[in-house]
Amino acid sequence: MEELLLRHASNGRLSRPAPPRRLHVAAVALRSRPSSSLAIPGFPPATAPAPAPALEHVLLSPPVAAAVLLEVGVPQEDLRRAAGMCPELMSVPVETITAALRFLTEEAGVPAEELPRVLRRRPRLLVSPVAARLRPTLYFLRALGVPDIHRRADLLSFSVEDKLLPRIEFLESLGLPSRAARSMARRFPALFYYSVDANMRPKAEYLLGVMDRDADELFDFPEYFSYALDTRIAARHEACAARGVRMPLPAMLRPGDPKFEASLAGCVGSTPPRRRSPLWHAYWVDGDGAGVGDVVEKARRDDASAASYRHVH
Repeated sequence: MEELLLRHASNGRLSRPAPPRRLHVAAVALRSRPSSSLAIPGFPPATAPAPAPALEHVLLSPPVAAAVLLEVGVPQEDLRRAAGMCPELMSVPVETITAALRFLTEEAGVPAEELPRVLRRRPRLLVSPVAARLRPTLYFLRALGVPDIHRRADLLSFSVEDKLLPRIEFLESLGLPSRAARSMARRFPALFYYSVDANMRPKAEYLLGVMDRDADELFDFPEYFSYALDTRIAARHEACAARGVRMPLPAMLRPGDPKFEASLAGCVGSTPPRRRSPLWHAYWVDGDGAGVGDVVEKARRDDASAASYRHVH
């Protein structure tokens, strides 16, 4: 480390001495690159020589941020994409990046081998302050009961006040109890990704208005918000309404077009099974492709087994 410091000082690249801790951080960030060059593949070379920077400017330079990402396994071809998605990544202090990486692996439980995938999807995690953003969001998601947070680490960069709570409050505004709204977010955390005004509100208004359904159906099937309003929800509802059929939301939206058409043809002039019926759960909800006849036959076998058990005992 002393040799590195003396070499840079002799070249006139240091204007003043720096604390050993910052020098150590710089050495770790640059150890994967030759000391004579800070060029990183994927970034355009400088068009003109730049004035010699002080050490704190070296710590903020794009090559340092890129070297850190390369060290944790982010492919070189993803560096430009990450910089485009999050321009702040190329100007944030390296201490912020290393603190975020340490938080993700040690507190959020993200395996080291999963870091490239997580950062490729949400590079903003690396510029989010741990104390002010990442840790409060982690505690909120844990209190909510969201499972496998390490698989949804991109949620950690969301603000609790500006992003997470407004989604829950919107569900409550539809008439759902607070416990029900939080249960929906716990079971389907993808709700936090959807815009209230551009996604959730128009779909909820269509369900409550045009479809004339209750908000309770959203509690049973929060995945409703993941389907396109025009090409899926409205199209399927209109097809059902034209034939006088009212399907449960999972049956109407989950199947592909061939199975939906087959189910719709089989429902004309009939009503769907009751919610507590094995027909409803096995055929409408599970969507495992079993036909009605298969489900009825299974129910008969179960009844016969139960009757035999009662007779013996």
